[in-house]
Amino acid sequence: MRNLILILILAIFLALDTAAQQEISGTILDKKGNPVEYANIYMEGSYEGTTSDSTGHFILLTGLSGRQLLVTSFIGYERYAVEIMLNGRDTALSIVLREQVSEINEVAITAGVFGAGDRKKSATLSSFDIATTASAMGDVFGAFATMPGSQKVGEEGKLFVRGGDSHETKTFMDGMWVQSPYLSKMPDVPTRGRFSPILFSETLFSTGGYSAEYGGALSSIVDLTTNGLETEDKASVSLMTVGTMASLARRWENASLAMTGMYCDNTLQHILFRPNMDWIRDPLMGDGMVMYRQRIGESGLLKSFCSYNYGSMEMWYDHIEQGTLDRIGMNTHAVCANSTYTGTMGEKWLVRSGAAYSLDRENMRYNGNPVINTNTSLQAKMVLTRPLSEKFKLRMGGDVIHERYDQLVEMEGTYQFNLMDEQPSMFLESEITLSRKIALRLGARSSYSSLMDELTLSPRISAALKTGTFSQISMAWGNFRQKPGNEYLQFAPSLSSEKAAHYILNFQYRRQRRIFRIEAYAKTYDQLVRFSAPYSPDPDDYDNKGYGYAAGLDVFWRDRETLEGLDYWISYSFLDSERNYRNFREKAIPSFSSAHNLSVVCKYFLRNLDTFTGISYSFASGRPFDDRNSDAFMDGKTRPYHDISLSITYLTRLFHRNCVIHMNVTNLFGFRNVFGYRYSGTPGEDGLYSSRAVTPATGRQAILLLMISL
Repeated sequence: MRNLILILILAIFLALDTAAQQEISGTILDKKGNPVEYANIYMEGSYEGTTSDSTGHFILLTGLSGRQLLVTSFIGYERYAVEIMLNGRDTALSIVLREQVSEINEVAITAGVFGAGDRKKSATLSSFDIATTASAMGDVFGAFATMPGSQKVGEEGKLFVRGGDSHETKTFMDGMWVQSPYLSKMPDVPTRGRFSPILFSETLFSTGGYSAEYGGALSSIVDLTTNGLETEDKASVSLMTVGTMASLARRWENASLAMTGMYCDNTLQHILFRPNMDWIRDPLMGDGMVMYRQRIGESGLLKSFCSYNYGSMEMWYDHIEQGTLDRIGMNTHAVCANSTYTGTMGEKWLVRSGAAYSLDRENMRYNGNPVINTNTSLQAKMVLTRPLSEKFKLRMGGDVIHERYDQLVEMEGTYQFNLMDEQPSMFLESEITLSRKIALRLGARSSYSSLMDELTLSPRISAALKTGTFSQISMAWGNFRQKPGNEYLQFAPSLSSEKAAHYILNFQYRRQRRIFRIEAYAKTYDQLVRFSAPYSPDPDDYDNKGYGYAAGLDVFWRDRETLEGLDYWISYSFLDSERNYRNFREKAIPSFSSAHNLSVVCKYFLRNLDTFTGISYSFASGRPFDDRNSDAFMDGKTRPYHDISLSITYLTRLFHRNCVIHMNVTNLFGFRNVFGYRYSGTPGEDGLYSSRAVTPATGRQAILLLMISL
C-alpha cells in the first residue's frame, strides 16, 4: 500500500488555498505574436502545473518557495525554461515560444509504444495519470493495465500483454534491468509493483517491437526513468487504515537526497472487509528507500537508488488438486539498488552507464517444510549515442548480467539446486530521418548465455510515415528472445531460449489534447518450453518444441478538451491467441488470455471544492480453463470480469499545513468475479472431479488516508 500513500505527495501540490499560495500568471505567444493555446506550464520536478487558454493566458498557483524552474512546452515548439524566485509576491510573465521546425511536422515512430511523462511530445499518459487511476491504487503496472494490449488477470496482479505471460514482460529502471519488479505473492493472491509512480518522471510501456537496447523479453517492456534533483526541502507524514509512512527530502545546490519509510499491516483491512482467503497471519510489510542525485559538471547527472523490502504472511490453502489443506507461510527480503550516470563524452558523444544489484529471498514453509529461493543479479551497462548528422543518429552499447539462483527444499529429504549464468550482450541501432515524413530505425541485438551455451542474434526494424499534420502510420518488426525460467533450467540447463516475432501496424492521430490510436499486431512463438509433468526432475522430460501465436487489434482514445476539468480515456483490445507449450496436450488458448478487454477511466477536478475525483470501469470477457469433467481440453469459460473503482481526494489545510484526505474503493458494486477453476486430482464416487472457483482474495478494498506536509 506504500504507493497509495506516495501518490498523495502529488496531490499536495494541487492544493488551492490562495491564502498560502503565490500566483504566477502570464501569456504564451509565438514569434508572430499569436497566442499559443493549451501550452503546458509547470514547475520542474513537481506536479504543479496548468495550461494556457485560447488567448494564451495562464494562471498558476503554487505553494513552493525559493528558487524554482518554470517550464513551458508545447508540441512543435522549443522547450522554454526560466528560473524564478518565489518569495510570496505574485509574478507576471510574458513568454515567447520559438517554433521547432524539426518537431512540428516531424514523424515519430510510435508502433507498440505508450510513453508516459510530462515533457515528451509522444506521451500518452502523464506521471500523475499513472498515480491517480482509481483501479490501479497507486500501482504503475495497475495503471498500464488500463492500456490497450493488457489482459485482466486478477489473481496475479501482474502485467500480461498481448497473449504473453507475465514473465514475458521485463521491467527496467533508468535503463537497468529490475530482477523482481513485483512484491512476492501467495497462491491466488494478487501482488503489485514494488515502486511508487512518483519516483519516475517518464515511463515507457512498449507492447511490442521495442528498441534493440532491450533484451530478454518475449512480449513487452516497461522502462521507468527516475526523477532528477529534488526541487526543495520537504517532509511529510501519512496515516492510513493499513499503516503509516514518513518521507524526507533535502536539496542542495547541485545535489539532493530523498528518503521514505513505511509500515503496512492488513489486519484492519481484513476486519473491515472479510477476505476470501483463510489467513493465519495477515500480510504485513516494511519498506525503506533512499535516492541520492548529484549534478556533475555542466551536463552530467549521477543517480543512486536503493530500496529494501520485507514481507511476512501465512495462510491455509485449499490444495484441491491434492485433496489437502496446506499451511503456507512466507518471509521475504528484497534489495534493489542501482547507480546510473548520464552525460557527455567529448563534444559529440552522449554516454549513459550504470550498475545494478538485486537480491530476492523467499523463505517459505510448506506444511512446516522449508523451501528457500534466493535470486541475485549484478549488471553493468553502457550506452553511447552520437548524432552523425541532423538526419542520422547512431546508438550502440552493451551490458553484462551475472545471475545466480539457489533453491533449498527439505521435504522427505534435502534437495539443493544452483544455477549461475553470465549473459553478455551488445546492440547497434541507427535512427534515420529520410524526410519530415519518413523515419526509420534499424537495429540488432546479440546475446550469449553461458548456462545454455547459446549465442543469439535478433534483428529489429521500425518505420513511420507522416500522413498529415496531425496523423501518421508506424510499423515495426523484430525477433525477440527470452531464456526459460529457472524452474525449468534447474532440471534441464541445456534448453534453448524461447523465441517470438512481432509484426505491428499503427495509426495515430493527435491534435491539441485529443489522441486516437489503432494498432493491429501479430506474434508468432517458437521454441517454447514443453514438459510431460510440472517439476519433473528428468531432463529428458523437457524440450523446446512448443509454439503458438497471438494476433489482435488495440484501440485507444483520450480526450482532455471537450469539457473543462474532465479527462477521460477509453481503451479496447481484441486478442486471438493459442499455444501448445508446457504440459498442454494440444494447441489451446492459455488460461490468462481473454478475447475482449475494455477500460474506461474518467477524472474530474472540482476546483471550487478543491476535490479530485476519479472513476474507472474494467471489463474482460471470460477466460478459458480446463474442465476435467469434459473430454475436450481447455473448453471451460469463466463469466465476464467487471470492476468499478472510485477515488476521491480532498485538498485542505490542517494545523497550518497542506493536507490531503484520500479515499480509494475498488469493486465498488461488489461484482462476484471468477478467474478460473481448480479441480481435484481424483474423481469422486459419482465419477466427477470436484472443483473450486478462483475468486478475488478480497471482494472489495477501501483505503482511507490522511497526509500532512511538514
